[in-house]
Amino acid sequence: MALLAAGCARGAAQPPVEPQPAAETGTAPAAAEDSTSAGVDGTAYYVDTAQSQASYAVDETFLGQRLDVTAVGRTSALSGAIVLQDGVIQPSTVEVDLTTLRSDQSRRDNQVQRVLDTKNHPRAVFRIEGAEGDPVLTEGDEVPIRLKGTMTIKGVDRPLTFEGTAKLADGVLTLTAEARFAMTDFGVNPPNIANFVAVEDEVKVAVTFVGQRQG
Repeated sequence: MALLAAGCARGAAQPPVEPQPAAETGTAPAAAEDSTSAGVDGTAYYVDTAQSQASYAVDETFLGQRLDVTAVGRTSALSGAIVLQDGVIQPSTVEVDLTTLRSDQSRRDNQVQRVLDTKNHPRAVFRIEGAEGDPVLTEGDEVPIRLKGTMTIKGVDRPLTFEGTAKLADGVLTLTAEARFAMTDFGVNPPNIANFVAVEDEVKVAVTFVGQRQG
């Protein structure tokens, strides 16, 4: 999923505008499939960008006052797959193209690209180790899940846990999960423009992963 900062908002924030998908819809290309599932036993569910999404949410402060303004950015440019073996999540990798994050303000989006240094680090990568307790996904049942793994943002690796639910039905894996962390843990400095508009350090990342079984 991962993402992560906000720039100067003009007055009170407006409801975020849904961006157009930044990548072609459909499942990940074959080259991505091979690298994701190489050496892993099980069934891979490749991301369907038409139905998947990653988003960030951060609180903004104006003149040192919290005004309940939350900036939100989104993208559908996910890639990778989640692998299941006998219904249990196996080591897997999911990536997000940070260059495609969009909110309701272009000035904010420019700040996001700057602080994330997307020219040099265009992707956030979540390497899933597995799900806590190894819950078994059975056909049609929604299961609470805690995905544990390593997140890489701006070239910095940190352990991270996503909490949410997972459901397997008719060859489709649907997983929705959220995580919270401090931007500074990944070497990302929250923007502060002349102490007029600043961004809180904590960021919430939400991911909806819809994966299709192939073959």
